[in-house]
Amino acid sequence: MTDEQTMLGRFVRVGADVGVIVGLPDGQSIPDEHFAVWYGQRLVDEVTPLARTVPREYCEVIAKFATYH
Repeated sequence: MTDEQTMLGRFVRVGADVGVIVGLPDGQSIPDEHFAVWYGQRLVDEVTPLARTVPREYCEVIAKFATYH
């Protein structure tokens, strides 16, 4: 596993928003030096998650998060 792969599933702050890294550069839909970050959005079908590509340098890892049940 590369260091980049350990980023999958991590919470990140991008500006004032918080999202989760769900994709790594693949040379096609996710450009080099970017991550796919999911902010909870879905396509109009209300099922398919919609992730945004974000430059790596904008992603600040959040190490602490709260849980609830």
